[in-house]
Amino acid sequence: MNRRELLEKAPIATVFLKYALPSIITMCFFGLQNLVDGYVVGNYVSEKALGGVNIITPLFSFVMVVAMIVSIGCQTLVSQGLGAGDTEKAQTAMSTGFWGLLINSLVVMLVLLIEMKWFIRLLGADEALFPYAYSYLRGMVWFIPTISLCFYFDMMLKSLGRPITSTVIMSLVVLLNIVLSLLFVLQFGWGIMGTSIATGIAFSIAALISGAILLKGRHSVSLLKGRFSFSLLWRASYNGSSEGASELSSALSILIINNVIIRLIGAEGVSAFTVMNLTNFIGVLLFLGISDGMIPVMGYLFGARQFGRLKTFFRFIAKTNFVIGIIVFAILQCFGKPIIGLFVKDSHSHVAEIAYQGLHIFSYAFLINGFNILVTSFFTSIGNALGSIVIATLRGVVFIGIGMLILPAFLGERGIWLTLVLSEVLTLVVSVFLARRSVVFRN
Repeated sequence: MNRRELLEKAPIATVFLKYALPSIITMCFFGLQNLVDGYVVGNYVSEKALGGVNIITPLFSFVMVVAMIVSIGCQTLVSQGLGAGDTEKAQTAMSTGFWGLLINSLVVMLVLLIEMKWFIRLLGADEALFPYAYSYLRGMVWFIPTISLCFYFDMMLKSLGRPITSTVIMSLVVLLNIVLSLLFVLQFGWGIMGTSIATGIAFSIAALISGAILLKGRHSVSLLKGRFSFSLLWRASYNGSSEGASELSSALSILIINNVIIRLIGAEGVSAFTVMNLTNFIGVLLFLGISDGMIPVMGYLFGARQFGRLKTFFRFIAKTNFVIGIIVFAILQCFGKPIIGLFVKDSHSHVAEIAYQGLHIFSYAFLINGFNILVTSFFTSIGNALGSIVIATLRGVVFIGIGMLILPAFLGERGIWLTLVLSEVLTLVVSVFLARRSVVFRN
């Protein structure tokens, strides 16, 4: 069965497994990497080092926003072009994204090298967290171009119908990242910088491997065959800005929450929030793996004008995400304490207690956020960047910002965690409304 027959005629479950499962596996490996890094940093560096990583998270997210905007925007155009039989459009999109992202990532790296300390202070690092944040970023900054291109090449492989190849490459590289992290921190004694250097090296290797595959030209489109187009780069960036808005909103929400936590709780609160994020990240990765894996499928079906089949896919994914959400919620409610204990030396410490209380409340969000993540990716795949941006901005900035201004003032630290759940609930209402009004569900 060729790619067209698979996407247009095969059973929904078959297509879902072929595209979503490899993406889920890759995301799970990413989760394993973060768990191992969190375990190593929390147990063999210090709990404050975890807070230093969390301080840098918004900055690194800002950097990756650009990679996501270009990568997912071009992936959508490539998928739509292939679905419509427009090979030239797909070819131009792939080459344009590569050159645009390469130049941009080099500029970002140079800016951060020059103003690194200023950016870290801007993110709110106090004297206790600054050394760890600076050390982590100093190891990571040199690898920004290759990490960005690694993400881009991964999206291109999926758009060409090679999700399994993508999964094999990324899974092996994540395993290498884990091995290098353990080696650099435990054996070489490089501290928190060792984890960032390990990440940079591992993903640079992934970029070389996947880039070499895309250069071979055995597909209908190849990495460097097309021409560079500013107009197409603008179109791709506009469409990809929807997913970029999700990442940017996440970065802004972390920045907002970090500042509220520092004011109400202090550095220990930031460390606890980092532990929560590591735990929550695993559940969210499942939703992201499914949604990102299905973007090429939904984009192809939209380009082929098969709206009925696209609606069937959407409903199937929504039901799957809801079942996963129930399972993740149950696991976090029942095993939250031992999971948190993996990342702190003393499971009875104040950091562990704050993290457990927060996780107990925030776990309710998993009953909802799978649908919100799906709708964001759905709008990206059909080229409706505005709808996706609205959802991402409301979910990650507007509702979080309003909640942080009101609830902690009355409920203390409990109000911080309740804000995260309330944000998902309010976003769900908007997501359902906008999805029902989309061109796909009106036909």
